[in-house]
Amino acid sequence: MEIARDRFLDQSRDYHLSLAVRSRTTPMHSALTALTPDERERVAASLSRALDEIAAVVGAHLPGPRD
Repeated sequence: MEIARDRFLDQSRDYHLSLAVRSRTTPMHSALTALTPDERERVAASLSRALDEIAAVVGAHLPGPRD
């Protein structure tokens, strides 16, 4: 089971980030699978917010404008 979000940091699509929550054991797979659709969306929203923060830090090191 995996819940993931991706983000391109520039228009060229050269700078691509992925952030994921992935089950690595059977019990964790069961826990993630048991999430309701609303709970999965909440996890995905958390990943999106984290990507925003990560992109702000990493983006400062990218060449050129990041529109």
